[in-house]
Amino acid sequence: MTEAAGTLPQEVGPEIRHPITILGSNKPAWLSGLSAMLLGALAVLGHAPFHFWPAFAVSICGLVILLDGAYQNKNRLRSAFWRSWSWGFGYFLAGMFWVGNAFLVDAEKFAILMPFAVTALPAAMGVYWGLAGLAAMFIWGAGAVRLMTFAVCFGVSEFVRSHLFTGLPWNLPAYIWKPGEAISQVAGLIGPYGLSFLTLWVLATPVVLLAKGEPRKPPMTLIAAGILACASFAYGFFQLRAAGPISPMAGNGPIIAAGQAGFSQKDVWDPANTIEIVETYLGLLETPEAQKADIVVWPEGAFPFLLLEESFVLDQIQARLGARTLAVGSIRRDLLAGQPVYTNSLLVFDVEQGGLTTRSVYDKHHLVPFGEYLPLRPLFKALGIASLVSYDGEMSPGPEPTTLSLPKAPLADARICYEIVFPSFNKQATGKAAWILNVSIDAWYGDLLGPDQHYAQARYRAIETGLPLVRSASGGWSAIVDRLGRPVSEHRAGAGYATARLPSTAGPTLYARFGELSFGFLILGFSLMAVWRHKRH
Repeated sequence: MTEAAGTLPQEVGPEIRHPITILGSNKPAWLSGLSAMLLGALAVLGHAPFHFWPAFAVSICGLVILLDGAYQNKNRLRSAFWRSWSWGFGYFLAGMFWVGNAFLVDAEKFAILMPFAVTALPAAMGVYWGLAGLAAMFIWGAGAVRLMTFAVCFGVSEFVRSHLFTGLPWNLPAYIWKPGEAISQVAGLIGPYGLSFLTLWVLATPVVLLAKGEPRKPPMTLIAAGILACASFAYGFFQLRAAGPISPMAGNGPIIAAGQAGFSQKDVWDPANTIEIVETYLGLLETPEAQKADIVVWPEGAFPFLLLEESFVLDQIQARLGARTLAVGSIRRDLLAGQPVYTNSLLVFDVEQGGLTTRSVYDKHHLVPFGEYLPLRPLFKALGIASLVSYDGEMSPGPEPTTLSLPKAPLADARICYEIVFPSFNKQATGKAAWILNVSIDAWYGDLLGPDQHYAQARYRAIETGLPLVRSASGGWSAIVDRLGRPVSEHRAGAGYATARLPSTAGPTLYARFGELSFGFLILGFSLMAVWRHKRH
């Protein structure tokens, strides 16, 4: 059967002739769907750790051709949704399959759920792309104007999936541009959604060279896209040149050592390893890197227990910390109306008058669904499904994030784990914070694509805000990153630190000040132009 078979006829759009016939209108649904899934999987090569953007470009052009075929299908709306959803499913399956590793940490309880989680998440995320394709098909056309329609519909879709149902802005199209290099600097002007929108449009424009019988004007689309790409590169090039070379010990900021002990998450949760974990972290306080630091940062969930309730470990930290400050992630328990309330927290310690003092605390605000709490809790509880991280109960969210105070350092914008993937997450820190402090457990996802993708997205927050980033991640990248997203010092595997002076900031970027205003103007401008050109044709 073809996608059009067995359906009521609809108006068929003007013919758009391509030399690539496998993606045409009258192919069986399974073939067009498979082609779309493979193209979606190919697009993942654009993201970390590969950053091979031509693969993403080929994939996007393939999706446009698929939609051209859908446009000539008798049931073009259903065909457009199916092809776009299939592309999204392949994209998120290939880009986020590593999520399944989290279900093997406590395999006895959760391994049975792994196949469902690995496929259900991409299937759900693919709906956004399917709906974008459906929306685009309402005003699709035969000329270059359809590329504007494509960029607007799919750019808006990426913004929506980043906010709806708690949001998951993972692997936005903008992130194919390696953070710290030239084009990534545009995110400081228009943010990741604006850069994603322009990326979709620019990389889709080569399609005008493939279609036969197009008017002579479409090459102007390529010229405009080329000018935009060159201008973006030039802007980033001069930004990087003006900032000068990277120097780990330049400036007069505090020296920071951010690192990890090198244990897998499975090892952390094995009670037999608790003593070794404690001894390793205590030993890290006495390494040469940590000894010369003013601030030591350890990751989220560094210890497999409630740190504030383990007096022996706190005493050992006090005996070794000296004049330094320690920031470390730990689950924290409070009593509210006689009931325990658990928060995923970032704790800041120093020694004052001979005793270890909890100087400040940040409680994670944006929790991970199914990881730290259960949405639709009664339903999933009835099915015997629990959140991956739980004690006597689920995690509770902290208050709206503001800034975190650390001795010997300016105010920080603190973010725990995947809070770092949300642009404009902490608007209250704009103009107040001088750096971003991020602690994470990337060990949940093994040594696959996840830690590299997470680190790349974290570096984009530095570009967008104009703030340097300090990151400590177990099983992932610990690093000190400057305000342009360039790594100043990095540590990836095993016990150890990334060490450098805290880089300087140049103040809030345009994006930090005005948020998604530029994205809104881009969408509005392209939409009006697409409608105007569509009516002319």
